[in-house]
Amino acid sequence: MFKIRRERKKELNRQKLIAAAKKLFLRKGISATNVRDISTVSGISYVTMYKYFYDKNDLIQIVCREVIDEVINYAYSQLNNENLTFFEKLHRLSFKETFEKIYGTTAFIDFSNYINSDKKLAVYINQRINNSWIKIVEAGRQDGFIHASASDEQICKFLSLIFKLDHNEVKKNINEYGELFLYGLAGHNKNK
Repeated sequence: MFKIRRERKKELNRQKLIAAAKKLFLRKGISATNVRDISTVSGISYVTMYKYFYDKNDLIQIVCREVIDEVINYAYSQLNNENLTFFEKLHRLSFKETFEKIYGTTAFIDFSNYINSDKKLAVYINQRINNSWIKIVEAGRQDGFIHASASDEQICKFLSLIFKLDHNEVKKNINEYGELFLYGLAGHNKNK
């Protein structure tokens, strides 16, 4: 009984530290937050914090993954919006816009800079996005939008390649790229 309570308390303390770090990282920025700040907000001594996390970077990794997961999950929840066409759903899958909507532009810049400088997090976000392509393909087929005979796996690889392109270029010419994506090189015959 005592061991169960102790384990619960340890997990509660760990969650308090993560929540405090997340709040501070999003408000002050990752590099502007120190372990004493996290200790003060969580109500747990910074010495005790090291019983749960190796160092501040360990805590940053956990918080960044949590934020990445929240943003990706929210963005992909748009695929279930039955009031939108498939193309409108795709437009709502902007992770940058979703992050900024949830946490703000300053937090997006701070987290992006950190994630881009951390190979583990960059790999993690790419894996999450690549693993999520199947959701887009399934939604497209369900909406009757994707009729291609290509396998879901082939379509996912194609989408992954498209989104590795220069995002500013794609955004500037979204209609042209959208047409290529939707209709291929044959184009869309509007007279049909």
